[in-house]
Amino acid sequence: MKRNKLWCLLMALGVILPLTTCMLQSTPVTPMPTSTAAPPFTNTLPPTDTARPPAPTFIPPIRMQIFRELVAVQGSGVWYTDACEEIARRWGITVDAVKAIDVEGIEKGWLMPTPQATPTPGPPTATPVPTLTIEEQLAQGLHAPWAAQDWEEVIRLVKQILAINPDYDDMVQKLYAAHVNYGRQFAAEGNLAEARWEFIRALEVKPDGGEAVVELWILAGRTPGPLIVPTALPIPLTPTQVLPVMTVALPQAQVVRVIDGDTIEVSIGGKTYRVRYIGIDTPEIGEWMGPEAAAKNKELVGGKVVGLEKDVSETDRYRRLLRYVWVGNLMVNAELVRLGCAQVSTYPPDVKYVDLFLQLQREARQAGRMCGLLPTPPPPTQPSPSFCDCSGDIYNCSHFSTHAEAQACYEYCKSLGRGDIHRLDGDNDGIACESLL
Repeated sequence: MKRNKLWCLLMALGVILPLTTCMLQSTPVTPMPTSTAAPPFTNTLPPTDTARPPAPTFIPPIRMQIFRELVAVQGSGVWYTDACEEIARRWGITVDAVKAIDVEGIEKGWLMPTPQATPTPGPPTATPVPTLTIEEQLAQGLHAPWAAQDWEEVIRLVKQILAINPDYDDMVQKLYAAHVNYGRQFAAEGNLAEARWEFIRALEVKPDGGEAVVELWILAGRTPGPLIVPTALPIPLTPTQVLPVMTVALPQAQVVRVIDGDTIEVSIGGKTYRVRYIGIDTPEIGEWMGPEAAAKNKELVGGKVVGLEKDVSETDRYRRLLRYVWVGNLMVNAELVRLGCAQVSTYPPDVKYVDLFLQLQREARQAGRMCGLLPTPPPPTQPSPSFCDCSGDIYNCSHFSTHAEAQACYEYCKSLGRGDIHRLDGDNDGIACESLL
């Protein structure tokens, strides 16, 4: 009897449950009421005739995101003002609010990587890309304004980087270069007063900046008034690297021999040329201060690759190339005058830097610089050769039986201040009667 009752119960359930399922599936579902949430956020600015609502007070993570987006947009080459306007449109806030968040982000270092908690053991994950520091972000933003020669923007960005990290990369040198280039830009436009101030600012950044000193000297010759740079400020002997410094690329040559203080031999394309410095003259090897001038010239250019700048003339009467010689950004002609190793000696039409040379010569004489020597020459110490008379142009190389005799007479007359009175040194290299060698 119990078995029959259980069987009837199971049969009943087998019929009732499918019917119940069908009823549930056929019953229409009542739609849920729609949400009354706020409309989605849009970037549409409010009408101009209505007052802009106050800038929202975002929680710190949102302000940090706004700051990082601003730095990212600026790092892509967009100017700072345009970047602020773009972020303001993107977040629906004012430009002043964006700038305030920018200041807060710089002060709090929001671009620094956030310390992460120790990860729990689990499956390996991809290595996260390191977050750029704010200095790196701003440094990336330098490329576009530098290429466009927007020196005002370059100076602003570099000062921001130095305010965060004074030792970052070579930003001090870049700031100096930007001021020099900005001054040259003003000078090219004829705004000499602004050019002067930019060169002064460059010297405030780097007091031994040779380019700024030379530019101020040039300005002093073009504008009224005394030179504003202290005379004690030197031009460095080592060239200062700055991009860009030379407006044109100079022909390069390898120095193979230093003949004296104002003449060298160089190799160009496998061929040797003799180069005479334009605008200056140094004593000969046998004259007082001649060895010192030659030694200083060798110190400046010996064995180096130099740039050769032409003025008007190609060669002199001895077929020597007439050039201004540059080692990096240092003009050797000007440096020899500044040190008192050379005096100004110009021959038109090659007078491009005559004003600069005269200014350097005046300062060298006022400071008593004589290439490291006393201001008065010592009396000649070598005895008079019995065969040499320096009273006039008497001899030529055929009058001497050996080169030693010709050289001794040549040097003796020079020691008396008569120079090469017999014209025994035709190529002016300090060696007499080379045909007797």
